[in-house]
Amino acid sequence: MKTKQFYKYLLIIGGSMIPLSIIMFVFGISMFTARGDFSSFVIQLSQFCFIFWKLILALGIILLIIGSIMKKRNI
Repeated sequence: MKTKQFYKYLLIIGGSMIPLSIIMFVFGISMFTARGDFSSFVIQLSQFCFIFWKLILALGIILLIIGSIMKKRNI
């Protein structure tokens, strides 16, 4: 893989991780207020989504910043 095209992958991955973190946050919060009979898998999934949404958001922002810096410097 050429390093001149590597920044494109970083921008795409970072840009897709930010909406993913928002979806994870909404899913995690919605399960706190949900009422009904949910499977244990959905409950565990919502707990993990709520725990890791900040990490995914931070990682997405970092990858976007690195990709944009590489694009500006033509690395």
